[in-house]
Amino acid sequence: MSLDCPAALERIKEDRPITIKDDKGNTSKCIADIVSLFITIMDKLRLDIRAMDDLHPELRDLVDTMNRLSILQSDFEGKQKVAEWLATLNSMQASDELSEAQVRQLLFDLESSYASFNKVLHNAA
Repeated sequence: MSLDCPAALERIKEDRPITIKDDKGNTSKCIADIVSLFITIMDKLRLDIRAMDDLHPELRDLVDTMNRLSILQSDFEGKQKVAEWLATLNSMQASDELSEAQVRQLLFDLESSYASFNKVLHNAA
């Protein structure tokens, strides 16, 4: 039996699984995880850690956790920026490194996304 599911295949190819937006009542844990992941990734970049395989796990977790957090809108700018960077890393080999310009841009995008995330938290409270 064969299924014709072009949309599902496209999501798989782009590494965009359909995630259920459900923090299962663990909103505080999701928020703490997101804060921790933002800080960890930014610290790695500031310590000149720039290899794809050193940055990918936390960036992937950050995307997944933000997608689960129910208080974040689907069009939240920070989610889009982080997802774009994850796509960039997904296109690289494990040993590839971000250029100096990419590191600066990623840090800028993470810092602005983190600031936007904090605004959402203050507005939700």
